[in-house]
Amino acid sequence: MAAHQLWVEAEKAVDRKQWDAAERAYRRALASDRSHVPSLIGLSSVLSTQGRHVQAHEAIMAAWAQRPGNPALIYALAQRLRFFNEFAALEQCLSDARFAEQAPVPVVARGVVMLSSIGAHPAAVRMAQRGVARDPNNAAILYVRGNLHLFSGEPEQAEQCYEASLVADPRLYQNSWMLASVRTQTRQANHVDRLRRQVKEANPGKEGEAYLCYALHKELHDLGDYEEAWKALERGCRVKRSHVQYVPRDDARLVDALIERCDRSFVEAASGVHQPAVPIFILGMHRSGTTLLERMLSGHSQVADAGETGSFDAQMQLAANRQYANRLDFEIVERAAGLDYDAVAKGYASAGQWLSRGKPFFTEKLPMNFWNAGFIARALPQARIINLVRDPMDTCFSNLRTLFAGVATYSYVQEELAGFYLQYARLMRHWMEVMPGRILQVSYDELVADPQAVGERVAEYCGLSYQASMAEVERESGRVATASAALARQGVRRDRGQVWKHYQAHLRPLAEALRPLY
Repeated sequence: MAAHQLWVEAEKAVDRKQWDAAERAYRRALASDRSHVPSLIGLSSVLSTQGRHVQAHEAIMAAWAQRPGNPALIYALAQRLRFFNEFAALEQCLSDARFAEQAPVPVVARGVVMLSSIGAHPAAVRMAQRGVARDPNNAAILYVRGNLHLFSGEPEQAEQCYEASLVADPRLYQNSWMLASVRTQTRQANHVDRLRRQVKEANPGKEGEAYLCYALHKELHDLGDYEEAWKALERGCRVKRSHVQYVPRDDARLVDALIERCDRSFVEAASGVHQPAVPIFILGMHRSGTTLLERMLSGHSQVADAGETGSFDAQMQLAANRQYANRLDFEIVERAAGLDYDAVAKGYASAGQWLSRGKPFFTEKLPMNFWNAGFIARALPQARIINLVRDPMDTCFSNLRTLFAGVATYSYVQEELAGFYLQYARLMRHWMEVMPGRILQVSYDELVADPQAVGERVAEYCGLSYQASMAEVERESGRVATASAALARQGVRRDRGQVWKHYQAHLRPLAEALRPLY
């Protein structure tokens, strides 16, 4: 039987969730034609479903080696490469001109998102421009083009794209959410009336309602209407919490397991594998100032900004032959003592060649790497680790009013949010105890009060000489693809503290739960 026919048989088995039968059919197809890309992609997905992470990775890299030219196969392959954080391969895969020219424009928009998410900004911009040229009225491509404008510090162009996208699809409410964040709203120029109409039109309890409520909260906050802003935020949090799965006790148990497993002798047994470029891990809570510090470091001529990559997690998953989402899990911690940290280091060194863009240092600004600090120290002894610490109430309220995409599932209920912060603080105390001198603690308040002094201390810790350009965070160069995108180029702002006091009466559960930290 021909490879294509066997692949069809395998796909039917997948539809029936008969994973073993699907695997057998894919392997028979590959026995007939070892270069059959659809079967390699399908096999990779089935192996992931079965928890065979390393084999799934091998299958997708074999598919990538065939360099398929069909746009549908390019996209399917790109999705799997993104899943494994194979950034260099992903960028090359999507750079095939046939994808941007021939794939449906909404699919091109998804390709743009993948490129942007890994920091391949020039490639993302080129693809978005081609997508808009092909269909100037497609809502999806206009939306992602707007995001790229915002990430590049072009707010006016971003607003134009978001408005055009809303015209093309009035129910693509992400546009309204982004429009609220592009600038500080005023009495003379805001979207409050439109947002209120949109909230009435949105399907209750669905994701669109959450986008609109967070947008309405932000705009009403800008206008100083704090009571109505709180009502919008509370409603948005309630909708969003209904869409995520979060079990607070799992975080406490995971911290317990890490403290037990990762003692001083564990973290001191460091790998001897050389890293061609020195990674600077910037970690902490979301909304604690990590973007500001990355902007400062990337102002140095020897430092590349890699953004939030998940590259270290990718190597841990391969070493443990286990995939996890967002953060490591109990199984990884249980296997930690037996993992090959030289293999983790070698894999990371390979990834670092792409992340560093030829510079001797690069930032890894994934806040949730605080879970990995002990493993980073063991696998990458050359790495620098910086923990950003901001006032707990400021940090938590900023989390509460931020609509995250796929992360920070703890951030929609005050007690859960405070509980997560307490676990973060507990784990960081442990890392500081078992790795004395290894982690630089940076206060956000000190950073904004005296950026030069803090910049000099950070540079010295990283093994760099301080450069005045580090304090120029408002510069036009670089990109910011986080929730701080609109603020990043406003310079070092000293007016962002204690915003929560406008909502003090409503935040008693949060304040009470955080009391042990004060």
